Amino acid sequence: MIIFIIPAYNEEKNILSLIKLTANKMQELDLPYRLIVVNDGSSDGTLSLLENYQKLYPITILNHDTNKNVGQVFRTGFQYILSQIKAEDIIVTKEADNTSDLGILDKMLYKIDTGYDVVLASCYANGGKVLNTSLDRIILSYGANLLVKTLFRIRNVHTYSSFYRVYNAEVLKAAYSVYGPNLIEEKGFACMIEMIIKLNRLELKITEVPMELVCSARIGKSKMKRLETIMGYLRVIGKELFKSSKYKESVRQKFLEYQSEQPTKK
Repeated sequence: MIIFIIPAYNEEKNILSLIKLTANKMQELDLPYRLIVVNDGSSDGTLSLLENYQKLYPITILNHDTNKNVGQVFRTGFQYILSQIKAEDIIVTKEADNTSDLGILDKMLYKIDTGYDVVLASCYANGGKVLNTSLDRIILSYGANLLVKTLFRIRNVHTYSSFYRVYNAEVLKAAYSVYGPNLIEEKGFACMIEMIIKLNRLELKITEVPMELVCSARIGKSKMKRLETIMGYLRVIGKELFKSSKYKESVRQKFLEYQSEQPTKK
């Protein structure tokens, strides 16, 4: 089962095309799927549209009465689904605004099938691009990713901030067994770089697939607040950069212990 976790905040202009495009892609791949959409306190018609389309598509709605931001959205989605997963399940996180290119999904799923634990869609990997966005947005995104790449040196990773990722569901569940709710502490968009830094401490197999990020695919403005996001990046870097080697080793050890306790797959 392919399980999509999608944050949605005031996405009434994008959400229906997202659902249809996803359904078409999964039909093309001939794979069963679920859409877990976390409605983050939308004040437009997002929730009512989702409720209407539940009759036609395998949609589960998790509803926040008020806007709680991206970090809590992913906490809500992960905590809901990780208690239900099966050994063969794969979790996909992606934007609700159609900027996550479904054309590369089969390549990302293939990477998981060949033994990778986490696969990132990367506009900064060789072959990736960012199209139709403002210069200040490019500078912020590229600068933040370059800074994190320089300080944390995660092998084979160029894009740290993208929502669009594919996870081995069992490995993600194991990561939650180690970190608990602290796997994601940041409220805003910086939660994505926080998460990949923490997952890398477990020595997971992480890789990327190049993607063209076409911002014109989105109807409406991005929900990212620039100053808030910059402060979030700096906060994550400050908290994670100076974690002790003893702490890092204890986290890795907990992960190994959890895995050793799991039944052997047949």
